[in-house]
Amino acid sequence: MSLLSDLDAASTRIETSHAHGRTICRLWGDPAAPAIVLSHGSFGAWSHWVRNIGPLSERFHVMALDLPGMGESDQPPEPISAESMGAIMAEAIDQALPPAKWFQLVGFSFGGIVGGQAALILEHRIDRFTIIGSNALGLPLAERGEMARPNRDMTADEIRAVHRQNLGVIMFGDHSRIDDMALDLQQQNTRRARSRSGAIPRGNSLAHALKALTIPVRGIWGEKDATAGSFLPERQALFAALPNCESFTIIPGAGHWAAYEAADEVNALLLE
Repeated sequence: MSLLSDLDAASTRIETSHAHGRTICRLWGDPAAPAIVLSHGSFGAWSHWVRNIGPLSERFHVMALDLPGMGESDQPPEPISAESMGAIMAEAIDQALPPAKWFQLVGFSFGGIVGGQAALILEHRIDRFTIIGSNALGLPLAERGEMARPNRDMTADEIRAVHRQNLGVIMFGDHSRIDDMALDLQQQNTRRARSRSGAIPRGNSLAHALKALTIPVRGIWGEKDATAGSFLPERQALFAALPNCESFTIIPGAGHWAAYEAADEVNALLLE
């Protein structure tokens, strides 16, 4: 994973603090440039954005954080909720970015759900909120295939096969695009994740946040997003009904992890 290692080495790593521990943030690019904050998905870390950080940092001051209880960030207090994690995320952004610095917020999947709560707190300094494949919209979730679980009795190859299967079930629209880096990231991130999204994605916390926000919002979904499935039109309709919605883009052939699988298309949208 030389790209990941190179990005990690090039980053400025910041440990922010809250009442229950630390949130780890990484920054790239010119601090004088417009800022963009990236919030990753469940069982992930900042590395969910490995194919986006480089291109975005050519124009933006990029910040990617590890959500509470994932990556290197400390576990949040129980019970875990979108609201409590969003408050921690907002606190981390306030500490990592200068107080007068406005930014765009981008949330992938669970990171968009948590990001919605952070946006309610930091709306006074957010230019735009982009959601990529998030749930908690009060809409049906698609039925998907069974996820496999690795165990200690498996060989390294068998464990890797489990992660390939799971990436195909939930993250990728085209299984041929599952490469070695995606497998490495999946193994690393799922091993380190302690927080679980639980029933949060089946709720409506993000829908409530979107209806309360007045800043511009936009949606990006993969055509083959496994969590949306045949209910993708309902997501598009929800965004279209928002008076502050700029756009809702469906990326042909991409799955849930569109920012990785269709990085060029997503980067182009974020760089507009």
